Amino acid sequence: FPEGTVDIVDDMAHHHSNKGRIEAKLDSTMLSNGVRGQPYRRVEFVPNGTAPPPSFFSNLFSWFVPTRRTRYEPLQMLRHTPHSHAAVNENFVYVGQGGYFFSPYEASRSGKLFNLFTQYLEGSLFDWQFGDILPSCTAGDVRFSYEVQDPTVVSVLGQVDKRNANHLTIIPRTLNGIGDRKAATIGLVHAGANSAEGMLIAEDQDSKNQAQIVRLLILLWSIPASRLAGLSLGREISDSSAVVQAEGVLGLFLTLLSATWLVIWNESTGSRETAMAFAMGATFTYLALKSASKSSRGGRANAVWCRVLRWANAPPEWRVEDSHIPAPIPKVGPSAGKQS
Repeated sequence: FPEGTVDIVDDMAHHHSNKGRIEAKLDSTMLSNGVRGQPYRRVEFVPNGTAPPPSFFSNLFSWFVPTRRTRYEPLQMLRHTPHSHAAVNENFVYVGQGGYFFSPYEASRSGKLFNLFTQYLEGSLFDWQFGDILPSCTAGDVRFSYEVQDPTVVSVLGQVDKRNANHLTIIPRTLNGIGDRKAATIGLVHAGANSAEGMLIAEDQDSKNQAQIVRLLILLWSIPASRLAGLSLGREISDSSAVVQAEGVLGLFLTLLSATWLVIWNESTGSRETAMAFAMGATFTYLALKSASKSSRGGRANAVWCRVLRWANAPPEWRVEDSHIPAPIPKVGPSAGKQS
């Protein structure tokens, strides 16, 4: 075990008689999120586990073709596969190309008759082509392959399950809550030798990156949503100035962000930041509605519906244009005199 989990090693060594080497296994809950920093690679079963030589084109275009990362296992590992439940009941076989296990779809007699009947109705029953002779995948076929993460060294942050002293198992560590906070668990598995502090910093950075991506998506969604919200309130945000449009987008974005924080963290965590975001969102929304030009569209709900259909490039008959865009009023002028 690497640095950062010395307390776990000491705990295991204290309860284990073998001081030279300690063997333990990871609980399945420790690997629920995979191994951080280790990519997946496909598993293929070949004779004796020997990787096949690269093809001629792989050598020719080695500078362009990515490096093969497939893991090869002995084909002898599948010797009991023909007697498995999947092979006997579902007709799964190992096809050997790409590491796929394949199960062809077998239609029932009524299904085959119905398929022939529909081909007769559309006139394609005797319309045979060269591609129909070649074997290929059809609708209903099932195939799957295996991918694995296999680092040589991992760093684990967890605790030892002391319920079974004969078989040491590492499970997520339990963190007792402080005050009114609930207890939580943490179980991390990272590729390579990392300290406990480094693992926590890496997880915190991953969480921040994911949060930034979600915030960016909400901000992009707020651009069209602010225009529809303003249209439903009788304001035309899209025809206003750039400052008013920015106020509308920020107002909706901050309001949704503060509401999300309130749902996730409640009022006990980050209450000041949540209140500030909500106040700023309400302020920007008020300024945008106050400064935006009034909409001349009739029927607010129908105006929103017609605007969405316009963005979707839907045909005009799908929307009621008369209530969305008022018909121009003809001008009444002096009548032209008749020519004699």
